[in-house]
Amino acid sequence: MILPKLSAAILSMSLLGSAYAASRLERDISLDQWVLMCGAANGAADAAGATEEDRHKHRKTARSHLMRYAAEHGYALSEFDALFELGMLEGRKLVAARSARGGAKFQALMHGFHSDKSIQYGDVEKALDTT
Repeated sequence: MILPKLSAAILSMSLLGSAYAASRLERDISLDQWVLMCGAANGAADAAGATEEDRHKHRKTARSHLMRYAAEHGYALSEFDALFELGMLEGRKLVAARSARGGAKFQALMHGFHSDKSIQYGDVEKALDTT
């Protein structure tokens, strides 16, 4: 189960499709929690119909940027895959609990997901540094 502190951030993020949108919603997010949120964005996009190729690219981008951030800032991030997978499960559940595919909410979700899939490292670093 996701920690209660993150519930609102993850719910909002899953509807926006962007883990990095949470920096505007929640302060003091740990690096492990960022991995969970990236996984949740990936799982939400999966439930909304994202392709396997897009989900793979999103995961690869998240892994690359978060691992780089950890290395540059002296953090350990040894549980990336397990945390990302847990986040994916939560993201799928959140979207499945919402409504049928389509509509403005799912368009916003997919827009955020596709933005995060190609996000630049500097934008990730900025989001993580503001929390």
